[in-house]
Amino acid sequence: MKMKLVLVEKDETLRTQLEELLAFYNLFDIVKTFDGINEANKYICLNEVDAVFINIRTGNPRYSGDGSFLAYNLSQIKPDVLVALYSEEKLEAGMVFECCCDEYFRLPFDNRVLQRVVKRLQYLFELLQYKRLSVNRSMMIKTRNGYQLVDIDKVLFIERMDRKNKMVMVDGKEMILSGYSMNELEQILEGYNFYRCYQSFIVNLSRVSYVRADNEAKNFALIFEGYAGEVMVSRDKYTEVLQLLKNKYAKLTL
Repeated sequence: MKMKLVLVEKDETLRTQLEELLAFYNLFDIVKTFDGINEANKYICLNEVDAVFINIRTGNPRYSGDGSFLAYNLSQIKPDVLVALYSEEKLEAGMVFECCCDEYFRLPFDNRVLQRVVKRLQYLFELLQYKRLSVNRSMMIKTRNGYQLVDIDKVLFIERMDRKNKMVMVDGKEMILSGYSMNELEQILEGYNFYRCYQSFIVNLSRVSYVRADNEAKNFALIFEGYAGEVMVSRDKYTEVLQLLKNKYAKLTL
């Protein structure tokens, strides 16, 4: 799962350089870029954002505050948003602390320094994901028989078949969902380690125990422990699914 990232940088050249450097890690989805503080602050507060890179010189302290103001403001309003602050000048540790940022580095961009920053943000992001998953592992789902509280950990996958969305559980039970499209279910379950591996399948990655791959026939499938069937994986998503599983679940048989 990539981090939804916002860049706040008024210098187009620096912004382009940062975009290209971050693309190398394949960990970020840059959802928006801004050259002003007020616009960035409004967007981040109203939308789902995981991390933000801010040049401290962005903005005008007389009218909107600079990058340090935005970093501090986000720490108070949206504390789960990870903030990396950067500057041409060397900042004292006390000032960095007062800005409440998670990482700080100096310009010009240095690959080794940026690698440290990215690794730190990745680590913090994974901790936040674990926290969110640990706190809330149940959700109310509408079925054709009414509403039902479902333990997310006990869901194997959701399948679209005959214009119906079927949820298959670990114990083999099935329930027909009502009022959801596959796109809506994909969005609802994205934060719970679910992944849409095929047009008609959304799977619980934490329940996958084996990946079957026939490279000659270009046929790929996911297998779950204790479940007799298998779930197909589209060719264009196989590599991404494999990488997600490798990164998250060391006990998986590949």
